[in-house]
Amino acid sequence: MKSFFGLLLVALLLAGTGSASAQYPDKAVTCIVPFAPGGAADISVRMVADYLSKELGQPLVIVNKGGGSGIPGLNFGLKAKNDGYTVIGGAIGNALVATYFLKAPAYNLDDIIFVGAYMPQDRLLLTRPDKPYKTWKELVDYAKAHPGTVSVGSGASQEALEVLHAAAIHDGIKFRLVMYKSCLLYTSPSPRDVGTAGYQAARKGDLLVLANLGTSEVPYIAGVPKLRDMGYPFATSLMYGFAFPKGTPKAICDKWEQAIANVLKNPELQDKMKAAGFIPQFLSGKDYDAFSRHSVESVQEMLKYNEQDSN
Repeated sequence: MKSFFGLLLVALLLAGTGSASAQYPDKAVTCIVPFAPGGAADISVRMVADYLSKELGQPLVIVNKGGGSGIPGLNFGLKAKNDGYTVIGGAIGNALVATYFLKAPAYNLDDIIFVGAYMPQDRLLLTRPDKPYKTWKELVDYAKAHPGTVSVGSGASQEALEVLHAAAIHDGIKFRLVMYKSCLLYTSPSPRDVGTAGYQAARKGDLLVLANLGTSEVPYIAGVPKLRDMGYPFATSLMYGFAFPKGTPKAICDKWEQAIANVLKNPELQDKMKAAGFIPQFLSGKDYDAFSRHSVESVQEMLKYNEQDSN
């Protein structure tokens, strides 16, 4: 009889756990965005969050924790209670690779549960139309003829600059690489004064796109050459998505993965994202995890490659 009641108690406990998971979420979920308002990470998360709120049946409250290339915000989110009511959203991978540029402690990716991605984001190399180079090849030729005169800057991504550094090594040229808000030749996305504004300016013809540093196609701008396809050693792509701290129940993570997949099928959301220069693309939690691990490994390889220029 004692054994029977013990089994009955276990069964009741399991039933209670299943019921709690089925009711999730029963209140608002806080979404930590590790970047300031107004940039690509913030804008895209808010777009997707509107539809996720309807899908999950509870509001997603966006909290921006900007600065430090996303590292402080990601750290904040990973220290949250792992009950599914604090999720991290946006360009999570930016913080993962930034640790190698800022000499901050590297992340243990086993401490992060990637539940799903919603879009890739590539960096575009943009320039003003009044510059003497209109294509990537013309830029390379100009840099060869005028050593040390071409500045390349970024307001958000040291990784993008390192990709260009590797390309310069490949061609035997040098760029002056600068991290700041804006410059004559810069990458997108970056903070609110560049960000998606740079892409929109390129769509209108106010800026020229010299190259795509990533792997995706650029919406509404045809024929943008990719450095990777031109034989250069490295590319840089981010996947924007959502993640939970380690220990978050699997049922909750699975629910989020399915919710992200569902909302990305919505034609209305797809149109909004494309109009902003975003490419809706779903990755499962497993694939998002694999993508993130590959990105971290690639950055380490790229930094080793670029060290030859200083030796």
